[in-house]
Amino acid sequence: MSGPRPLVAWRRSRRIPVVLAGAGISAVLAFHFIMTALYNTPFNPVKRDLDEVIVGYMSPFFSQDWHLFAPDPVDTDSGILVRSKVRSEGGLRVTEWADVTTPHITKIHGERMWPARVDRLPTGVKAQLESWPDPVLQKIRDQKDDEQSDGAKREKGAEDPPLSSAEKSAYENATRFARALATSEAKKRWGNAVEEIQIRVVSNEYPRFSQRHVREAKGKVTYYDLAWMKPVKVTK
Repeated sequence: MSGPRPLVAWRRSRRIPVVLAGAGISAVLAFHFIMTALYNTPFNPVKRDLDEVIVGYMSPFFSQDWHLFAPDPVDTDSGILVRSKVRSEGGLRVTEWADVTTPHITKIHGERMWPARVDRLPTGVKAQLESWPDPVLQKIRDQKDDEQSDGAKREKGAEDPPLSSAEKSAYENATRFARALATSEAKKRWGNAVEEIQIRVVSNEYPRFSQRHVREAKGKVTYYDLAWMKPVKVTK
């Protein structure tokens, strides 16, 4: 009668580590799922207070960019122009704007069987420059701007709500990306005499679907310029 008891006790002793390991794994997974949920939820008080903790945990290995269902239809043609301040005998000379997007797109069309990561950089610059603000926070900022009775615009760096750490990081990455592309394209065209570079982001919004039968309908062209920047220094 007393034979099986040591075996039962041994089984119970083995069960304890398994239970503890299962509880530990469950706790880790629960923590990860909670952080992921907070990371993907719209802006809220909890996300505001824990923003640095959440971003610090999720980036860079667990970052997510969700695009559920069908993406937005293509309704805009966009491109990047670059110009430079170039050293010359008479001082600094400002060059004409150079289209850096069309040559890359033409190259993509001619090499469809090969990956086109480098040649997609110009279109990626515009996407990064315009996607770094949090859409919910930016909507709140725009509403507050519209509600100002005196018509005064907020000062640069005085955003309300302030930029989150994720927005700051995304903006720095977008600016660095744009600066590197502009430097590369400028030096291809004007050599090492380039002192400063500037980017113009151009968008051509196609006529709306309701105007598809109107022959005179034209797209709406808009653009904005980034500030002059020093070219990236490449160490050889």
